Amino acid sequence: MPSTFFRAFNGSTSQLYKLGADQSVTQWTAIDNLTPVDLTEFNRNVWFGGNTATQGNQLYKLGFDGSVTKWTAINTAGGGLQPIDLTDFSDALWFNGTTPTQGRQLYKLGNDGSVTQWTAIGADLNPFNLTLFNNALWFSGFRTSTDVQLYKLGSDGSVTQWTAIFTGLGVIGGGLAPVAFSQFNGALWFGGLTANLGYQLYKLGFDGSVTQWTDNPAGLNPRNITEFDGNAWFTGTTGGALGTQLYKLGFDGSVTQWTAINNLNPDADGNDRFTTFNDALWFNGNAPGQGGQLYKLGNDGSVTKWTALNTAGVGLNPQGLFTFANALWFNGQTASGGQLFKLGADGSVTQWTAVPGGFDPQLVSQAAFDPDSTPSSIFENAAWLQGTNAANGGTELYKLGADGSLTLWKDINPGPGGSFPADWARFA
Repeated sequence: MPSTFFRAFNGSTSQLYKLGADQSVTQWTAIDNLTPVDLTEFNRNVWFGGNTATQGNQLYKLGFDGSVTKWTAINTAGGGLQPIDLTDFSDALWFNGTTPTQGRQLYKLGNDGSVTQWTAIGADLNPFNLTLFNNALWFSGFRTSTDVQLYKLGSDGSVTQWTAIFTGLGVIGGGLAPVAFSQFNGALWFGGLTANLGYQLYKLGFDGSVTQWTDNPAGLNPRNITEFDGNAWFTGTTGGALGTQLYKLGFDGSVTQWTAINNLNPDADGNDRFTTFNDALWFNGNAPGQGGQLYKLGNDGSVTKWTALNTAGVGLNPQGLFTFANALWFNGQTASGGQLFKLGADGSVTQWTAVPGGFDPQLVSQAAFDPDSTPSSIFENAAWLQGTNAANGGTELYKLGADGSLTLWKDINPGPGGSFPADWARFA
């Protein structure tokens, strides 16, 4: 039967908790201050990084039978393996881990359970942004001679430095420094540095070619590249008085500044990607004189400011958008703090909660260490939220039902502190 696991603080330590198919909540571990992070399903088990009393942070295995095992004892004198960015590729789990002498390198967890340091590149390769594309795993990596460049891990296990662009600084902030990978139209798109134009849009083609795609004089700084209605949309800098605007990357490769709204700054905090709902793309944008408001990009290309709420404060400032039960839900600001809002299929916007002092809801899965490999915490016909209620004991686990009901589901850490449930892993 399906069940899920998440991390929560019980008042003294952070442990692994289970939400069963019957929706019961059980503390599953009592291991030192385990603090499990980056829960990732692989080979019918869940793997994560967790603390130990004497060996630092190591790789743990949560078995399908519910057993929890410390799987590694690597770099015990230097703080542990500290695995992050666990990514499933080519019948193995790959991650960034700390070595005793070569800083952070690429590691492989095989389907037989073996753990292998896979690279020994430079003094600190520090692979991050691990991204699947065209039967390979691509990532950013550092070496002193070439700074941060694009690397490729092939399905045969070979590791290749793929670019040598804007080299020579010898620092982690130099080089191509690729970020914000996103697939679109048979290519991998990302932001990368240039010698004199700041961050621009780059294209990694299906044939392996790497092309600087834009040359915005002030630095485009593209982020949150999101496919919608046959095109890709992203946030980019204009370099002028208009500040940051919405851009369109067309199916034909054309790049167009789509809006000219003073300092629109779509998705201002950079954490919540544009969200598709009801045949439109929704996002947080700055409305002059009204703060952050909800905007709609229609499938005809029209851009509409959808709300004008809390304009005497910071605006609605919608955060943590997610779709559930034929509606778009989000955390919106009010005079009494962040509350849960609902955008209905008919376009109506309703403040759903009025918790004194603010509720500040977000999906448990949104509060994850590695959100790109964390499944949504929508489970058993409910959306499981992290929400705050000072009167009921801090930040705890809430259930949003398909009927719109909201229930404090488990007060894991009674009192004002809360348990801060986060991360999410699912067993089928």
